[in-house]
Amino acid sequence: MRDVLESFLDEVRAGRRCGLATIVRASGSTPRTAGARMLVREDGSTFGTIGGGAFEAAVAADLKALLGDGAGPGIKRYVFTEEGANALGMACGGTAEVLLEPWSAGPRLMIFGAGHVGRALARLAGQVGFACEIVDDREHECAEAEQARVARVFRCDAAFEHGVPQVDPSCFVAVVTRCHRTDRLALRTVLGKAPRYLGLIGSRRKKAVIFKQLIEEDGADEEALAAVRCPIGLPIGGETPEEIAVSIVAELLQVRHGR
Repeated sequence: MRDVLESFLDEVRAGRRCGLATIVRASGSTPRTAGARMLVREDGSTFGTIGGGAFEAAVAADLKALLGDGAGPGIKRYVFTEEGANALGMACGGTAEVLLEPWSAGPRLMIFGAGHVGRALARLAGQVGFACEIVDDREHECAEAEQARVARVFRCDAAFEHGVPQVDPSCFVAVVTRCHRTDRLALRTVLGKAPRYLGLIGSRRKKAVIFKQLIEEDGADEEALAAVRCPIGLPIGGETPEEIAVSIVAELLQVRHGR
């Protein structure tokens, strides 16, 4: 049972849709009893077992359908008979009630930078419903981010051009890399793609320097730059990675809830 829950958490931390199926009540002859669990991934593959055969296939299909519909959790009754309501075409004769719990990732948060701030941001943002993705060009930092298991991790090239996930208008983007140069490269990659939120860590002076470079050297559009929030986050006065993460997540939630 523990392995199933750990696998479920791995899927959640990676921002992938999945679901849990748990037998909550069983009577008569059934393959497994109350408490048996199974993970169902978005592609329909499973981990763990609640009994196998037609029963397990039916439960997996039902959970996959719930994920597709965006529906909430519920309990469904399965009957191990050959005919009748909810019949599975089996001759065991028992019944099982299964709690179906679909989980869908929240809004995507793409974090450029796998350092202390990036990992702290992913950890906190994930706790309030964001599906976090960390992007960095450094092998060691990407490995540390993967070990932390707080986000999906993407290693890009040194120019932040290849290996970067697609940005769409519903995406939140936070640029918190290690220096001005990489901040500029990351920002250049997402400018013009109009994400729902785009924030850059740093001071107003840093903003002026980077924006000037982007306009003069990269031909960046001033209107696109005007949408960048810099300094990133709400002004709460924190300095540690965790405090910076709090300020950024607070601003993300403001945008998410339209406040």
